[in-house]
Amino acid sequence: MKKNENREDAAIFGARTTLRLLFYVLVAVVLIFLGRTAYTYGYSVFNEQAMESSPGTDVEVTIPDGASARQVGKILKKNGLIRDVGVFVMQERLSAYHGKLLGGTYTLNTSETADEMLAILAGDTDSDSEDSDG
Repeated sequence: MKKNENREDAAIFGARTTLRLLFYVLVAVVLIFLGRTAYTYGYSVFNEQAMESSPGTDVEVTIPDGASARQVGKILKKNGLIRDVGVFVMQERLSAYHGKLLGGTYTLNTSETADEMLAILAGDTDSDSEDSDG
């Protein structure tokens, strides 16, 4: 009888060990996936790429007064000026132009980076804005 109990105990111990091992493998896979996703997102935010190389294509966009960065991002994406609205929102939040985007009609170019577009939309350069006073 003691032999059967030992076998049962060994089987339970083996099953628990296997489950623990599977759990640790699953945790490792999830951590690797999250790490790769975070790296890719961060790379997109900090290594901004224009949609096209120079000279690009001029695109006229109208930004409503009081538009949020997300609303602006959706307008820019719809017009082929950016790839990802979420990345644009993060770029705006981390930029010197956070909360400074102005409504108006602008001519942007597909060869401009998000940071260059943010500068234009914040009125930092008025050469590309059709709303400029000068």
